Amino acid sequence: MEVLILWTLGMWAVQLLIEWLIYRLQGCRMTGVQYILPCVALLGGAVVIMISIEIGGWNGIGYALLGASLGAAGMLTLITVAITDVVFRRRRRN
Repeated sequence: MEVLILWTLGMWAVQLLIEWLIYRLQGCRMTGVQYILPCVALLGGAVVIMISIEIGGWNGIGYALLGASLGAAGMLTLITVAITDVVFRRRRRN
């Protein structure tokens, strides 16, 4: 179980690094592009879970855990990007 938690945190860190690179490449502006990667990761996790149902057995359980980890990392990234966007918008107003 610890491996699954570390895997999720690792994927979250990689996604945040990619988001930061996109932010820097866009001239330190938050745009809608930052919301695409977390949504794709979340959708990818759901697809992996659906495929694991078709596989069944112990291998299916392993793939389902991998899909849940990918989906959780996508959700964490989406929440982080949304909070960052709100904070940046409030700072610009003041």
